[in-house]
Amino acid sequence: MLSNLINGQVLRETILFAFIGLVVLTLIPFGSVTPFPFAFAAIGMFALAIIAGLLFGEPRQAGWVFSVALFLLVVLTGWTFVQTVELPANWLANPAWSAARELAGVQYAAISVEPADTLASILWVALPFVTFLTGLVLCDTDQRARKVLASLGLTAGVIAVFSLIQFSMFPNVLIVIEKHAYLDSLTAVFVNRNTAATFLGVGTLLMMTVVRDIARSYSNHPPGEPGRNVLLLRVWIYILLLCACFTALMLSRSRAGIFATFVAALIYFPWLVISWNSSRRHMRRTPRWRSIVKLLSAMTFVVLLLSMFAGQAILRAQQRRLEDDDRFCILPGIWRAISDHWVTGTGLGTFRTVFSAYRDPACGIFGIFDRAHNFYLEGFLGLGIIFPIAAIIAFSVLVRVFWRGLAQRRRLRHYVLLGLAATVLVALHAAVDFSLQIPGFAVFFAAFLSAVVAISLGRNGGEAERQYVRPVDGR
Repeated sequence: MLSNLINGQVLRETILFAFIGLVVLTLIPFGSVTPFPFAFAAIGMFALAIIAGLLFGEPRQAGWVFSVALFLLVVLTGWTFVQTVELPANWLANPAWSAARELAGVQYAAISVEPADTLASILWVALPFVTFLTGLVLCDTDQRARKVLASLGLTAGVIAVFSLIQFSMFPNVLIVIEKHAYLDSLTAVFVNRNTAATFLGVGTLLMMTVVRDIARSYSNHPPGEPGRNVLLLRVWIYILLLCACFTALMLSRSRAGIFATFVAALIYFPWLVISWNSSRRHMRRTPRWRSIVKLLSAMTFVVLLLSMFAGQAILRAQQRRLEDDDRFCILPGIWRAISDHWVTGTGLGTFRTVFSAYRDPACGIFGIFDRAHNFYLEGFLGLGIIFPIAAIIAFSVLVRVFWRGLAQRRRLRHYVLLGLAATVLVALHAAVDFSLQIPGFAVFFAAFLSAVVAISLGRNGGEAERQYVRPVDGR
């Protein structure tokens, strides 16, 4: 029985290692925006999901989150498929098909104006959901969830170091190809600087957590005991990786990405400062005035850091007014398109085709908008009323998870705050950009959320090994 338990743990660790590796691989080739890397990531993650589900079953502590996520996956992918199907009597069909029938004799009619593109978009929706579900299954203990988060943070740090070296030495090269866009900005392993900023912002928060944990371990390690020097070396390495993430974020010159990270840091960093000396072995209550001083000092430090190092992004904001930004110029046209198709949507992945009919000539005739630069509006236009309902459900679940984590977790409460801060960062930036529509970042953030949710709803001690139930076998 003991050998079976050990073998089961080794198998879970192996699958978890493969899970982390696949998430990292999905990031590197430009965020897997091209077909081959995306197909590789999708096949690998779906295979891991099936294996993990069959071997370990549904998570117990996070079972209700697992069920809600699975429900949303089925509803969203199911509705996306329905949008491509020709319904009886042209029911709910987009009016564009009537014009196509009159002009070209087309007999097909569906909700989507481009059924093939909508059908292909099912995988783009399913991949982050499957990643999240797989992460929930594999993160059965706090230790494994923390291992996922530490691995993601270190990955962000290493990518930041690589990006800084490449940007300083070969600014016209993106990984191994010639760089054609955003030549004045660091874009890490992505094509777009805004996606890079979202990734580096989350990476900065993760590395703050890693540095905090390893520094606490070093400070609690008895002087003269073996391993103390190794811990000190790790502290300095992780601090350098944290500085690399922050520096790369500043060099991205993304106004919205840096601002969103600033808001997230105001949520997270003061808590790290206030809770630094908290420990179950020292239960003395800190005077309120001292906590207030720490809070104000931490917030002031974040503000000063932003004003000192975000100069390029601030300069861009001063030179280019919001009303001159094409992303805001096209918003009225997007709203008109949504108002015409708010019930059924126009089909996922059809923004480029649909928006051309609503584009305001005052926004200029140059360039083609293939994305809305607003995750919520593009989702609403593509899926219809189902999207805002699904988004409200998803945010409500996360709010409940974080609320429960803040109420019940003590020693690992900073991981709950990490999840809250990173969610605020990504949610804010999604209102002006499309980072969540890049597969590499979507998978990265889904893996991050799965680990944070597992910690927020997790248990301590020996109960952790009983958090999961195996598939029903009749015994």
